[in-house]
Amino acid sequence: MNIADIVKTARERNELTVFELAAKAGINPGTIYNIEAGRVSPRMDTVVAIMRILDYDIIFNPRYKGGYIDE
Repeated sequence: MNIADIVKTARERNELTVFELAAKAGINPGTIYNIEAGRVSPRMDTVVAIMRILDYDIIFNPRYKGGYIDE
């Protein structure tokens, strides 16, 4: 799943329109549309702002020699 799919799915699960999400996150609605369409690769601060509104955590897992440390 890519960031476009994640943002769109999370927004729809929260029953928000693009305009509502944009207003809450302080982002232009066109930016949300472009992210969901896969036309742009958003900056990390943009992703954090969006996902915070959608009540999602962003988790980074360290990798070790091409795999995850847990493996």
